[in-house]
Amino acid sequence: MSQSDIRSLPTARHDFHPVMRVSYEFFMRSFDLLGQLHEHAVSASIIMTLWRGRLAGAGRKPMAVRELSRELNLPYETVRRHVRDLELSGACVVMTGGLTVPDTMLEGPRASRMLRRIHVNAVRLLVDLTRIGAVTFPSALRRAPPPGRLTMEQMVITIAAMGLLLAGVRLMRDFWGGDLVKGLVFTAIWTANVKHVTNTSRAATSSVLPDDLRQPVSVLAIARSLRLPYETARRHADALVREGLCVRAGRQGVFVSAQMLERTVAGSVAGHRLVMAFLAELRLGGVKI
Repeated sequence: MSQSDIRSLPTARHDFHPVMRVSYEFFMRSFDLLGQLHEHAVSASIIMTLWRGRLAGAGRKPMAVRELSRELNLPYETVRRHVRDLELSGACVVMTGGLTVPDTMLEGPRASRMLRRIHVNAVRLLVDLTRIGAVTFPSALRRAPPPGRLTMEQMVITIAAMGLLLAGVRLMRDFWGGDLVKGLVFTAIWTANVKHVTNTSRAATSSVLPDDLRQPVSVLAIARSLRLPYETARRHADALVREGLCVRAGRQGVFVSAQMLERTVAGSVAGHRLVMAFLAELRLGGVKI
């Protein structure tokens, strides 16, 4: 790879590491919101994909199972099985040509609350990106939306954030060989290790934090943050340690070393591109950032 090729990589940007630190905080908060739609990640992703489709275009046709399978990058039989269960529970409905979400997902109070939460989370990401100098998000757009319908601009932000979340789920599942929970545990560990920097003005530091600045986190804290059973989090954390992806720091907990983050940089590069695509979608929708 030539020097010009290296400079063209996202990792060569001075804001690459700051952007990824604040963006993965967004992803972790968003995964929690996704879990509020359904306890199973695949079913939740199906619901949000159908929901986003209806919000993005009133005339959009229902999605066939095969189209959903391609959209989520999951086996057809896996999607079909989850769709059947969602149909039985009333979470999605079958129409001519495919599937969609019921009207209550568009008009009900539960849907309004969820959309506001997604919007608030997206705004928090944009505020964090502004803090580190990656974008300039106007102060006038930072207010939490009141109960009721979102404005057109707020809806643009919300729909784009739903797309970013769904793309992040696909990326994490693919990067970790289909084991989404393992990817979540790994991500939760390293984001917790640098949280004391991410949430301060020092977040703009452009380098990978050295190990002596990383704060170990307990497996119990990871389990609570992901709303996972402790044994599930412990099993995955132990596997990450055995594989050399995490380091155990005695009773203090576990951390992901700087060297290990360099080994998994391909995932961060792909994540950075998702965030840049999210910002491009906002600009295309008329949001000035």
